[in-house]
Amino acid sequence: MNDSSHVGHLINRQVSLWESKQRVEVEGAAAVLHTLAHLPEGPWITISTQLGAGGPELAEGLAAQLGWQVFDKEILGEIAKHTNSREKVLSRLDDHAVGAFEDYVANLLVPGNLGRSAYALELMRVLWAIARQGQAIMLGRGANWLLDPRYGLRLRAIAPVETRAAWLTRTQKISTADAIRRVEEDNVDRAKFMRQVYKQDIDNPLGYDLVVNLGTIALEPAVDLVVAALASKLTVAE
Repeated sequence: MNDSSHVGHLINRQVSLWESKQRVEVEGAAAVLHTLAHLPEGPWITISTQLGAGGPELAEGLAAQLGWQVFDKEILGEIAKHTNSREKVLSRLDDHAVGAFEDYVANLLVPGNLGRSAYALELMRVLWAIARQGQAIMLGRGANWLLDPRYGLRLRAIAPVETRAAWLTRTQKISTADAIRRVEEDNVDRAKFMRQVYKQDIDNPLGYDLVVNLGTIALEPAVDLVVAALASKLTVAE
């Protein structure tokens, strides 16, 4: 299956889920989420992650427990770039949502770089539409800075440089020195993207509800922690 076919299949699956409003049967804190159907949008989870910190693995663990779909940065980028996929997602926005989005981003994009701004605008529209429908885990692309924090959980996944470099060394078969250089370069690239698109500091803790150090907390308890935090936050927000 090529990339475009994969993205199309993913979107069709998620649209079907939105239309049927299905929920998986879960236990414990996650069960609280079943009482939140009345929310005007969401629920959702955003994950901002450092390279090699375990963010994608955390996203997949959450998806397995909640029955939600993961939208990583590659998938989000493909949806934003391709008209058919983008329109299928955006068609679910009502007039109020469209108006609210336009008001929000009116002064957000950095002037003077129309190419980047045009892409960023489409990316934001996609994030906005996915979040409105809910049952989604959005990995990367600064969704935490865009969405209304009342209807989801904004998560930051981090780990020590040594842990991240070790992951790169193991998975990419590169030297420790090269891995550390990759980690440092990626830190700069991600911070630059957030400044250019959202005018935000990626390391500002106020942009997140929860910061999880996956270098010291194992994946399974981290998943349970995030689900409990999501359920607690949205229940309090009712």
